[in-house]
Amino acid sequence: MGKDVCGDDMVYRVLNPSGVRREVTETPPAARIPNLTDKVVYCVSQVVMGADILLEKIANTLPEYATGVRAVYKRKVAAYMTDEPELWDEITSEADAVIYGCGA
Repeated sequence: MGKDVCGDDMVYRVLNPSGVRREVTETPPAARIPNLTDKVVYCVSQVVMGADILLEKIANTLPEYATGVRAVYKRKVAAYMTDEPELWDEITSEADAVIYGCGA
């Protein structure tokens, strides 16, 4: 990672460790939701170092803490640096919020 200093502002450059340069489309984060009442929350696990156990437990217990919340547990089956467009499309169309964990 390189660092350029521009006046008082710092600008960071991040390099892809695989050596493959890819075009990146910036996507702003979604707006925060005020609460989880009656929302759909996806709990997505990378299945690394026990993340699957933790995220499944969160999905099972979350409805006890938020009225009407529906938690959906999903495992990301592709490797960490591998895109999984079908999963992201499902989350984008179905979820109000996401809890993502890799466990490492």
